[in-house]
Amino acid sequence: MRHFSSKWYEKIHLNGKKFVRTWLQYSNKKDSLFCFCCLLFLTTKTNNFSEISIRFCEWKKLNPRIPEHENNNEHQRCYSDRKTLEKNLKEGKTLNFNLLRVISGEMKKRRDILKVIVDAILFCAKNNLALRGTTEDIGQQNSGIFLSLIELISNYYPLVAEHIASVKAKKTTTSYFSP
Repeated sequence: MRHFSSKWYEKIHLNGKKFVRTWLQYSNKKDSLFCFCCLLFLTTKTNNFSEISIRFCEWKKLNPRIPEHENNNEHQRCYSDRKTLEKNLKEGKTLNFNLLRVISGEMKKRRDILKVIVDAILFCAKNNLALRGTTEDIGQQNSGIFLSLIELISNYYPLVAEHIASVKAKKTTTSYFSP
């Protein structure tokens, strides 16, 4: 009736210092131990701590196996890779972080454009002005008060001017100017 004990999460060095084995993970569902670092970063599944289907659950052999795994070169490489990933995540040096930054910048830009458009529509509605003219193309004569107002705002707001230019060049599929 052996079982996993939480004392295995700590490693006591010869000088008496205690260190937490952050790589060691216990699954209640599988009643097994896994090496979190090796699960993530090991390319060849060669040991019981890194293979979910094999897993490690021989509790009487735990004493030699954990230190053995801890001193394994592959485990140390995987542990180093995990620490590097953690550091990069904290410092925001990951590809995902850069992608999220670009996406949030694009969202802010779109929100700012929409605020201007909604303000123009509200201005026209408040003053009982018709939004549309005889043509739906911005920059054309008789395009209506709404599109003319957006053009006027673009003279003072470069973001809207840039958006109008990309709509005219058909670089963007979403113009926010359609009926």
